[in-house]
Amino acid sequence: MGTSASSRGPKDKNPLIPPWAEGGDGLSIDPNSDSDGDLGDVGGDEVNDGEHNAQEVDNNKVQQEIGPPDHTQLPQKRFKSARQAFGRYASAGGTTSDLRRSLKSYAKKSSGSGKGASRRLASGITAGSGLVGMMRGDSVTVGNQSLSLNDLQGLTTDQAIDRIASHLAPDNSDSDSVRIAMNYALEEALPDTQDFDPASFTDEVIQDAISCYLTDLIFQDVVTGMGEAWFKAEVATKHHKMESELRELIKVITQQEMDKATNGNPSDITKHNIRKIQIEAISKTVDYWEKFND
Repeated sequence: MGTSASSRGPKDKNPLIPPWAEGGDGLSIDPNSDSDGDLGDVGGDEVNDGEHNAQEVDNNKVQQEIGPPDHTQLPQKRFKSARQAFGRYASAGGTTSDLRRSLKSYAKKSSGSGKGASRRLASGITAGSGLVGMMRGDSVTVGNQSLSLNDLQGLTTDQAIDRIASHLAPDNSDSDSVRIAMNYALEEALPDTQDFDPASFTDEVIQDAISCYLTDLIFQDVVTGMGEAWFKAEVATKHHKMESELRELIKVITQQEMDKATNGNPSDITKHNIRKIQIEAISKTVDYWEKFND
């Protein structure tokens, strides 16, 4: 999986939370008539149409659940120290210590800490909520198009993954990053079989898919934030090593935070708590970086 960085990255004056992460259309998670649909207690997110309950998820709901930002004003040159440390990491002789220094600075000065990162990735959290609903057997409606696992029978696994990712990717500037993260997550989590099997989504597969999905969302956020510093590496092997190290560092912490959020029980991941789980995993992963030693 290659990186998606292709520019200088965001500028210091760019808003911490892009406008599309705070608005836009959402999605609806509807229990299939042939699904047992864990309805539970959803509170104000359920819409009763007389036959069943649908859960509505959008970026505005995600932002409300995260709450107001901890930092209303960040340093004027908020990316400088993080990019300098990352540039040292990417250059010849760079070490994992340089990467940790970069992430520490990124968390404290560039991203608005964990809460800022979660708010920025709201479109991904909305899409991730739809992914869990679909993996649990529900139908997910985006715009006027609905999709469920039953609709994917007869496809190859690759075709099914592409349909899911394309369906759930938001219609905004985060579309590519969400689609890439979802493809990566499902390719990693699902069994390596030619034909798609809807029954493959066990509790363990669902947990692994969400963990990989959040890992890649955070990974892409860091790569984008580092801008041209990522390309200080002069050889392809160094790029590959950087990708592997950064992704593994993120995944270890993200999995740890997901285990805490679910009490180590994958069956606890449902469409009703997945927003909270994603928010906590992203926020606490980024906050964890602030504890790295210089």
